[in-house]
Amino acid sequence: MWGDIAIAYVLAFITTFFITPYTIKLAKRLGAVDTPKDSRRVNKITMPRLGRTCYYCWIYNIYYLFVNCFKYRKKY
Repeated sequence: MWGDIAIAYVLAFITTFFITPYTIKLAKRLGAVDTPKDSRRVNKITMPRLGRTCYYCWIYNIYYLFVNCFKYRKKY
């Protein structure tokens, strides 16, 4: 069981790690960026706002690996 959990988290990490740069490029292309307009802002440079997309992929991968794989396993 712990091996399955480790595999799920490693695959989710790899998926998130590789999808993040593409999400940043997509956010810039779509204009989904937060541009600081005054000195009150924390960020001093333009930041993409589609960062949650990678996390949704991560959560979906874990869900898919844990929930959907149990129906294919043998029950002891």
